[in-house]
Amino acid sequence: MHSVKAYFTVNATVYNTNEKKVIIALAYMTEGTASSWADMFYQVCEGRTTKYGTWVDFEKEFMNMFVPADASIVALNKIQKLKQLQKSLTSYIAEFRSLMVIANIKESHVLIHMFNLGLNDTLLHTIHMMGDIPTDFDKYVTTVTKIDSNINRRNTTNYHP
Repeated sequence: MHSVKAYFTVNATVYNTNEKKVIIALAYMTEGTASSWADMFYQVCEGRTTKYGTWVDFEKEFMNMFVPADASIVALNKIQKLKQLQKSLTSYIAEFRSLMVIANIKESHVLIHMFNLGLNDTLLHTIHMMGDIPTDFDKYVTTVTKIDSNINRRNTTNYHP
C-alpha cells in the first residue's frame, strides 16, 4: 500500500481519479492472497453502478483484509521478543523503530525500557556504566550507537588493556 501511494504521488497527474487508483492498485496484486483478493474485488465491482468505488473505500477494504485489527498488539509482542543478539545494532534499531510505529508507542521512558530489553549484554552494561544517560529516546539511540561504534572500533583494532 505504501508503494502504491508513493507511485500515486509521483504520478499525480496520471492517477487523478478514484477509478485509476483502484485499477492500478489491483493490477499490482498478482501473487498469493493478494491476487485472490483482487480477483474477488473485480467480481464484486462488476455488479456495481460506481464500478470501483472510491479510493478511500478501497483502501479501507484492503486494510481490513490485510492488516490485523490488533496490529499494535502484535507489534508490541514482537518488540518484547526482539533481540539484538547477532544482528548489527543498525538492524536492531530499524526493526525496533518500525515496530514502535505500528505499536503506537511514543513515550520515551517506555521506548528506552523496551529497547534495552533486546540489547546485547555488553552494550547494555556499558550504557548503565555511563553517568548521564539521555531520557529522550532519539538521543538515547544516538548515544547507544556511539557506544556501539566505540566498542566495535576497540574490538577491531585488537586493543587489549
